[in-house]
Amino acid sequence: MDIAFEGQNLPVRIVRAVRQLPTSRGEEGVGDGGAVLVDLHAVNRVLQARYGAALAPTEWWLRPDSPSDSAGVATALRSRPDLDPGQIVVRDEIAAELRDDPFGAGPETALTAAAGAAAVLAALGFSVSTAGALRERNAEFAILRALGAPRRRLARAVAAEHGVLVALALAVGTGLGIALTRAVLPLIVLTGEAARPVPDLLVVLPPLRVAALLAAVAAVPVVVVALSAVRQADPVQVLREGE
Repeated sequence: MDIAFEGQNLPVRIVRAVRQLPTSRGEEGVGDGGAVLVDLHAVNRVLQARYGAALAPTEWWLRPDSPSDSAGVATALRSRPDLDPGQIVVRDEIAAELRDDPFGAGPETALTAAAGAAAVLAALGFSVSTAGALRERNAEFAILRALGAPRRRLARAVAAEHGVLVALALAVGTGLGIALTRAVLPLIVLTGEAARPVPDLLVVLPPLRVAALLAAVAAVPVVVVALSAVRQADPVQVLREGE
C-alpha cells in the first residue's frame, strides 16, 4: 500500500498485523483509529534519496536501563524548558492510576475478599468433612487397635489419606481459580473512561501469596486430623458400644 510521508507517497509492505497499538487513537482521541508502525530510519532514507526530505520524530518511547530509573528520567525530561511536562507519559504512573481508579480498585477488592471468604469456607469444609469421617470410622479404628495396630501408625495413615484428598481438592480448585481469574479480570477492569486498557490487562498471581493461602487452607484439616488422632476413644469402650 502507498502511504503519504511529507506529501510524498511511498510504497509500504505490511509484514505483520496486531490487534491494538498503544497511543493509536481515532478522531478526537476517541477509540482506536488504526495505525501503521514503520522504521523511521528506512523511511527517511527513501525520502532523502528520492525527494531530499526527511521526517522529524514527534514521539519517543524510552526504556531506562533499570525500571527504578523511570521516575528520575521522567523528572529530568519534565524539567526541560523545551518540553511540555504534560506530554511526558510514564507507564508506571498509568499503572498506578489504573490501580487507584474505582473501576479497577473495586473488582480487585471484591476478588480479594472473595478469595479470603472462599479460603475460610474451604478450610471449614475440609475440617468438618475430616472430623465427620474420623467419627464414623471409630469402630474401624477400635478393631484395628484391638488387633494390635499402634495409634501412631493409624494416625499417620489417616493423615496421609486426608492429605491426599486435600491436596487433590486444592490442586483442582487452584487450577479452576487461576483459569477463571485470567478469564474474568480482563473483562471487568476498565480505565477511568470505562474503556479497556491498552495493552490488555496483565494478570499476575504472586506465587508466594498463593502458596501461603493454600498452606493456610490445608493447615486446618491437618490440625483437626492430629487432634482427632490424639483424642481417639478407648477401643474397648467403642467396641462395647458397637455391641
